[in-house]
Amino acid sequence: MAACELPAVVFDGVIDVSHHNGAIDWPAVAGAGIALAFIKATQGVGFVDPAFERNRGAAVSAGVLVVPYHFLDTSDPGQQTEHFLTATVLAAGQPAMLDWETAATVADLVAFGQAVAGRTARDPLAYYGFAQLRDASPDLSRWPLMLPEYPRGTTSGCYLDLVRRPPRLPPGRPVAWNGGSRPYDFHQYTAAGRVAGIATPVDRSVWVGTLADLQAWYATGALPVTEDAVAPAG
Repeated sequence: MAACELPAVVFDGVIDVSHHNGAIDWPAVAGAGIALAFIKATQGVGFVDPAFERNRGAAVSAGVLVVPYHFLDTSDPGQQTEHFLTATVLAAGQPAMLDWETAATVADLVAFGQAVAGRTARDPLAYYGFAQLRDASPDLSRWPLMLPEYPRGTTSGCYLDLVRRPPRLPPGRPVAWNGGSRPYDFHQYTAAGRVAGIATPVDRSVWVGTLADLQAWYATGALPVTEDAVAPAG
């Protein structure tokens, strides 16, 4: 699969959590510089994360931006969509992330995402890696991407310590950082991150852009114009 150079500007203040992370001290998380959290809401057609409402409310109260996400499985995509939208009560303009790691088809993911976009009036963020997608999809190529790839496996640390080489890209993504071209929008770079306020290891990601860019994307769905890439370090 294709790879690209590393982006010139990233913001290392993004996590994703579920009930598996236990009780979270969200003011401490915010104090550690985390600005946005992807919080698991639902999975399949019947599961609601038992910590979702507690995490969402406490994170918002602490000043952390929240994006709910759904873990897609192989059950009916229409029923999964209704389950997710009922649990999250998303309104127009609010972001959502679709976590695609199972044998669910591309068509299922696209149908789910289109239904979510119909409710929120913005493209969903899709989460998938280079090995998950075999052939380019026009819809997925257009949607923003959260790219999971851990260059140092389960090693803990910050982005600048762990990421030395560009991540591999799924098909259909651009390979250059220039103008409106964005190979990915978030890079989940470790599942073993450490953040004050969370006792367990936690998934950490960078956003490609500045904190102000992230806040603008959250509010409007607008993606920033990216700067020229930098050569990988080391």
